[in-house]
Amino acid sequence: MSSWQDQIEQELMKKALNQAKKAFNKNEVPIGAIVVDKNNKIIGKGYNQVESKMCQSEHAEIIAIKNACKKIGDWRLEDCTLYVTLEPCSMCISLIILSRISRCIYATKSNIFGFSVDKHINFELYRSPILIKEGACKVEAQNLLGTFFKNQRKIKKL
Repeated sequence: MSSWQDQIEQELMKKALNQAKKAFNKNEVPIGAIVVDKNNKIIGKGYNQVESKMCQSEHAEIIAIKNACKKIGDWRLEDCTLYVTLEPCSMCISLIILSRISRCIYATKSNIFGFSVDKHINFELYRSPILIKEGACKVEAQNLLGTFFKNQRKIKKL
């Protein structure tokens, strides 16, 4: 990958991080996501709202995908890329595949709920060609998550 492509990925992941900061400011686990079209135009945004909406399906990825579908008027997000600050869980990766998203770029791995942890899940049914890549803005995403959980531990000690 060229440095030009790396730079674009960094810039777009920073937009996803801005969404994660919105979640952080609302005392939600700071995960943010954006969906961009083939021209790298943002067509959907979302941040984690599980606590405020009291529903486990209110993940950043799902909200961003819903917004993108609404914006383009189609459930098929072919040639689109999802940028998300944390490795998607099994629920979200399934929606990503079903939505026909071409690429998923996440900032940092999740050792607890990431789809790669769930080795038993088999996506062969869909056989969707999807590129999944880790690393853009990894340190920034890890720092934001680390600060959030450190703050949560302090609150629980009080």
